[in-house]
Amino acid sequence: MVRTKHSLLQVSIPGVPEIFFSAILSVNPGEKFILLDELNSKQGHELLLIHKKLNVTTKINGIELRFSANLMMSYDKNDIAIYKLEYPESVIYQQKRESYRINIGLGINIPVKLKREDGIPVYGNMINLSETGAGIALDSPCSVQMSEILPYCELRITEEQIIKCQLEIRYIKENNKDKLQHIGGQFIGISNTQQRELSKLVINLQRDLMKRLPKDGP
Repeated sequence: MVRTKHSLLQVSIPGVPEIFFSAILSVNPGEKFILLDELNSKQGHELLLIHKKLNVTTKINGIELRFSANLMMSYDKNDIAIYKLEYPESVIYQQKRESYRINIGLGINIPVKLKREDGIPVYGNMINLSETGAGIALDSPCSVQMSEILPYCELRITEEQIIKCQLEIRYIKENNKDKLQHIGGQFIGISNTQQRELSKLVINLQRDLMKRLPKDGP
């Protein structure tokens, strides 16, 4: 499927916080290599030549594909860099999320506290929620990467009701002009008890949404 589409790729380099962009030019499963277009920044190009490894995420027809690959070589074609990558050992296919996410309405504030491996906290507020994950608006930008697992995620529903788990990053959107960053992730390691609490919260948010929808008829 990916061979026939010049799909936009999100590219991360291990140990580098920035996200770069590229595209698949061709896939050769017989000789076990992939050709990638030049990364969208000179910095990304230079870092790839140093680290010689990258992680790729893309979406095709609503299906998310993820893989890691090693750089075999880089060469120029018409003054544009082409990367020859080793054929990945595995490709992860992630279907469209099954759980519908509810947008958090005005007047509802659910603070979120995250921590990376270094233990430094990052704060934000939830903007949407499902039984399996959430979208979060961060108070200040944070260097996170696609598929990174944050070891600590705290959802403060009320002062007494707090859900704690891990969060796998599945979505990153940055607005450099306004210095805003939205991330989305999937909950990991959530207990059965807290999963039930989360399901109740989603149901209550759905009910609140239904109450605010316009009614048909006079």
